[in-house]
Amino acid sequence: MPQMFRDAKLYRSMLYIPGHKLDWMLKAPKYGADALMFDLEDSVEIAEKAGARESVAAAIQGLRTGSFGRFVRLNGWRTGHLLDDVNAVVVDGLDGVGLAKTEGPEDIAALDLVLGELERSRGLPLGRIEICPHAETALAMYRFYEICMASPRVKRAGYTGAPGGDLARSLGVQPEDPTEAGTYFGAHSVLQARAAGIVHIAGGMTGQLNDLNLVRRIGEKSKRMGASWASAIHPSHIPVINEIYSPSETEIDEARDIVSAFAEAVARGEAAVRYKSMLVDYANIRSAIDVLKKAQAAGMVVGDIPEIELPAY
Repeated sequence: MPQMFRDAKLYRSMLYIPGHKLDWMLKAPKYGADALMFDLEDSVEIAEKAGARESVAAAIQGLRTGSFGRFVRLNGWRTGHLLDDVNAVVVDGLDGVGLAKTEGPEDIAALDLVLGELERSRGLPLGRIEICPHAETALAMYRFYEICMASPRVKRAGYTGAPGGDLARSLGVQPEDPTEAGTYFGAHSVLQARAAGIVHIAGGMTGQLNDLNLVRRIGEKSKRMGASWASAIHPSHIPVINEIYSPSETEIDEARDIVSAFAEAVARGEAAVRYKSMLVDYANIRSAIDVLKKAQAAGMVVGDIPEIELPAY
């Protein structure tokens, strides 16, 4: 039986903004992130959470016509805040929620039911709101495949830990180089998420605000390890992240040439063709088409692409 993959909008970058800062949220689109994550969890003090929920709902409604994604990081289950969070922010324009402190598949399944009830009662499209699981403990990482399989709403996931964060503390990780944790645990999360049919894989991030070289190093290593996008907590990181997770002009040209060469081979009744020093078949074509789709999603010009009918698997 072929593996089923979960389709979703392509994002290269996601910018976190504190949920109690309405003016920050409203001006955030100018920084160029493909998606915004309005945070109701760690960046908001308990006494400010009620007001932050109102601000986040206002920001979603005020920005609902933008082409970028609108997400909200919720407080986790067992905090006493989650139900108030979702009740406030499930409004027209919300694209997804991040579930902080996800411990297991039951957390995702429960949130799926709550979101479904709110979508029904508010006349919103059923199942449209995504869930992004934030695995921040050793147990959650161990159960990551089950977490990803708990709901079809989970369409993007990965290792998003930063040195000194909750996950690093739970794992006891003290890397000499900030890119090392992504190598150790990023590969694990890529395997689990991909096995669950998720192709939108989050890369590592950093809490260092002014070190753009570190942002680049983490991003480039994460991309080599299978990541397709990353989050940031500072606007200055967004241009670097967008560049890393966008195909280069060289990659676009080669992907287009591969597809064109293969299309000519198919027209001759062949299912493989020599391209430069490489034998190209359907597996290579799928990879090339993925590159071109990413480029198109990023607003890049890819030229004329011949259509090729691909086998089911």
